[in-house]
Amino acid sequence: MEIYKKDGFFQKYCESVRKNFDQNEFNHFAQLDSDEKRFSVLNSSKSIVTELKLVREFNGKNLQQSLNFKNLGNKAFQRESWNEALAYYNMCYMATPHNNALDRAIVLANRSAALYHMEKYDLALDDIQRAINNNYPKELMYKLTERQARCYLGKKDHVRALKCFKDTLPALDESKLPLERRQKLERDAQIMINLLPKNIEAEKKLAKNKKPSIPKKTKVPENYIDGSLYFDYSVDEGRFARTKSDLKPNTILLLEKPHVSVLLEEYSLSHCSNCFKRVTVPICCSQCSDVIFCSDECGKIATSTYHQYECGFLPIFWKSGASITCHMALRIITQKTEEYFMKLRTELPNLESDTTDKLQNDDYRKVFKLVTHEKTRTPEDFFQRTLMATLLNACLVLGGYYKTGDSENFIGGLLLHNLQFLQFNAHEISELQRENERDIGKSVFIGGGLYPTLALFNHSCEPGVTRFYRGNSVCVRTVKRISAGSMVAENYGPLFTQVNREERRNTLLNQYKFTCNCRACTELWPKFSDMDPNVLRFKCDGGKPCSNVLNIPAEINEFMILCTECGEHTNIMKGLKSLQDTDMLFKSATKLHDVGQYELALSKYVEMLNTLDEVLVPPYRDFHLCQQGLRACMLEFGNRYIATAIKK
Repeated sequence: MEIYKKDGFFQKYCESVRKNFDQNEFNHFAQLDSDEKRFSVLNSSKSIVTELKLVREFNGKNLQQSLNFKNLGNKAFQRESWNEALAYYNMCYMATPHNNALDRAIVLANRSAALYHMEKYDLALDDIQRAINNNYPKELMYKLTERQARCYLGKKDHVRALKCFKDTLPALDESKLPLERRQKLERDAQIMINLLPKNIEAEKKLAKNKKPSIPKKTKVPENYIDGSLYFDYSVDEGRFARTKSDLKPNTILLLEKPHVSVLLEEYSLSHCSNCFKRVTVPICCSQCSDVIFCSDECGKIATSTYHQYECGFLPIFWKSGASITCHMALRIITQKTEEYFMKLRTELPNLESDTTDKLQNDDYRKVFKLVTHEKTRTPEDFFQRTLMATLLNACLVLGGYYKTGDSENFIGGLLLHNLQFLQFNAHEISELQRENERDIGKSVFIGGGLYPTLALFNHSCEPGVTRFYRGNSVCVRTVKRISAGSMVAENYGPLFTQVNREERRNTLLNQYKFTCNCRACTELWPKFSDMDPNVLRFKCDGGKPCSNVLNIPAEINEFMILCTECGEHTNIMKGLKSLQDTDMLFKSATKLHDVGQYELALSKYVEMLNTLDEVLVPPYRDFHLCQQGLRACMLEFGNRYIATAIKK
């Protein structure tokens, strides 16, 4: 996996440094035996900050531009084009400089008005509070209190609405409105103040007589591992997941938050930088306009940790052509303090996996021992990654990350170590995107994440699980029955149904440094297009334990089939009748999926898969069509985006 794109400035810089690097120096570099030593040599040989004239770039804030956007938003608002007004107010808010608090307060208030008319009451209330926090003018405060009241009415929260209407009266006293206009607003507020107590009393009486609600289902926690999973080890396989008990299709095995996650540049202004949710009402950084957040909470988490060091450096980082794994290698460091890593310095070399498994996902020790394939790397590979580590380190230097003078080489060595294990352990985070509601959609790569538990799952070209994402959290579910004691495998590349074995193996060897020996590879399973629909692969069910597969023509008149291995006969009549039922199940599941009934569709696919599994042995077309349906349903429970839904 390349660590940089060819259209960025880093490639030319890397080539120039390598060209001018003395051969004796390179030979010395090639013999170094630790990441810290490698980093120390390259970081001291050239000052990348000076060489590339790196400075923090705070882009996107411009008062005149923000005022232009506000005027466009106001015109759209007057036309009652609420979506258009919201879009312009968002741009105005993003462009407003940090020092212009009054302008920011005004645009937040304006944005709350657009949101109110769109009936997005909670979002409107959030913006109202932000406007107040930014010292919204006292003489205009009546607008916000009255709007708060209307939002609470929309939410049917009459108690809070009453309070806000009462607050509107003294706020009107501070206004500079003409007397007649002020008196009208006072009368309107007073009418609601007189009316709402009656509504509140009526609601209290209804609440007393209301039947108790059915308790909601208990939610699965954010970080969850199925109790049947455990992690085994072998020389050939390394660490890998097994199951203690039989697993049924559609079993949730893992819900995991990432140790680190990073958005691609093209999604930095459409998704929350911290949690990856799509954002319609952004919260922005006070210094730059390079990222957005979905909430004040996400904004505080980011700006108090990683973003304070990345802020102003992201445009440089993107121009460099550095890959997303490089950004992740940096953020692993920036989301913790220098002091945090220095405390781990003596502990990291002696870590044991049985102790790290019990640690929290945000603990660096949890990911430090992930495979790096360090021994198979060439000096040239180390040279490029080490030089990239010096660029990442420049971000830390420019951002003021280092508070002491003796940690830079150690943390630079960690940056290089991160670049190595991320190459083999990071996952692409996806979003199901559609042009319209009828569009089948496609899964699109929006960012990368490192999941400490998921990273331990080995590969199979015929995986037992699929994964999808909710924000930046991953969910792993089974897509077939997995027997107790078996490996639980996911997929790192192409499935056997789509790509032939030679191509699959070459891809995996080049990217992940192993030759795949999964069942689909060792038994040379055909691609989906090459499977013969006219042949059924029945299980031998003659009474004796037998793993033989009975290849039966779809059109057959005999029902007692002799097994050539165990010598017993299998009656396929029951199996054929079961297969007739699966056709109806598949059609029913497909229709349910098409109309958005994904849970019901999923249950039909699972029922079909269980029926097929009792009778037949993969690979065969119906089994893999059913698995495809399962995966399609599961994607609907993750990140989704319909372009036309935003335009409405």
